Amino acid sequence: MKTIRMAVLATVAATPLMAQETRHMDAHVHGVSTLELAVEGNILEMNLLSPGMDIVGFEYEASTDADKDAVEAAIRTLLLPENVVALPEAAECRLGEVLVHLHGGEHDHAEHEDHDHGEEADHHDHAKGEPHDEAHDHGEAHDHGDHAEDEDHHHEEGASHSEFHLRYIFTCAHPDELATVGFPFFERFQNAQEIEAQFVTAAGAGSAEIGRDAPELSLN
Repeated sequence: MKTIRMAVLATVAATPLMAQETRHMDAHVHGVSTLELAVEGNILEMNLLSPGMDIVGFEYEASTDADKDAVEAAIRTLLLPENVVALPEAAECRLGEVLVHLHGGEHDHAEHEDHDHGEEADHHDHAKGEPHDEAHDHGEAHDHGDHAEDEDHHHEEGASHSEFHLRYIFTCAHPDELATVGFPFFERFQNAQEIEAQFVTAAGAGSAEIGRDAPELSLN
């Protein structure tokens, strides 16, 4: 997969949209996701980055049961590629690996499944108590009476940095049939409006803007 990622990054560096790509995690735009897609041999890899607002309707760290349930439900949805992408049946693509990662605020939450081995691989949930900085190693922020004040502070500081990253890796029997990729993603997530895509295939490299009104990427 390293070769594929390097190819995508090399292409991205040579395209005008690269200036916009760097905004993720720093100044992403609500409603706009970014996609990196690469086809190398029989392998199709896709990396999608979406603002938390687009997926669950908020970007602060989930603290209430309702917020946590929303995050869990979103991750379960994203773990199923058919909720996000539609590949041509003629390509006969089989899912090999899927990773869904929520990062932002104080904690990360990731789900990783290796479908080639038919079992769940490394699964870690930092949101259930694994701290990321020294200030929380002693659990002080959650033990004092000013918890509400701390929570408001987290909402303010982390509001613009919560994003979902998902990666799908497929093995396709007929990669030459990957002419178009559909995105039911827009049907599942009503706040999503656009995907800015960079792609590399055997035919060359390109970029495109995929919108809700035309949710399809042409790879020709």
